[in-house]
Amino acid sequence: MAQQTVKRALNVVVLLGTVRENNMGSRAAKFMVNQLSSKGHQVKLLDPEVLDLPLLKKALHHYQDRTQAPQLLQDTNQILADADAFVFVCAEYNHCLPPALTNMVAHFPATSFKYRPAGIVSYSMGPFGGQRAAMQARCLLGEIGCVSPSFLFAIPTIQTQLSETGEAVNDRMTSNADKLITELEWYGTAIVNHKEAVGRPS
Repeated sequence: MAQQTVKRALNVVVLLGTVRENNMGSRAAKFMVNQLSSKGHQVKLLDPEVLDLPLLKKALHHYQDRTQAPQLLQDTNQILADADAFVFVCAEYNHCLPPALTNMVAHFPATSFKYRPAGIVSYSMGPFGGQRAAMQARCLLGEIGCVSPSFLFAIPTIQTQLSETGEAVNDRMTSNADKLITELEWYGTAIVNHKEAVGRPS
């Protein structure tokens, strides 16, 4: 009989991938922050509009002395490095990942993301839920060393599924969030336990 895995509180970073005016991604990000927090996890939201990262000219890891990098880069990198798991909230622009998301990720080295699970929440105002962008997100996450759980949380017609404050209007939203969080908890707990036992590769 398999042993019961004891869940633990995780430090989760939710990355919002859009800066468009009146964007719908903020609803999904707020919803996921609330769902994760309700399960006892510590959650930090990284919003590219709030961070106001410039169009990438010099990434943190391109500074020979990283202490000379802008303090915003240093502080945000520490938030990423301290995370046990990530949730990427992806819009779909022209059937692709939004540039705000890739710009935010590219400011930091892959080591700031590596060896952590990363769930994907994609969305659209149409019927497909941004799944083409989600498939591209899986490629990106693999390249920066994240484990992408199999369940993909796609939200079609998001404007009818979540309120402006991130409240779900039906049980399907909550049950799908639970599926994604369950996978994040499994991977996140396993990785944290292994890190504590043997450390993380350099």
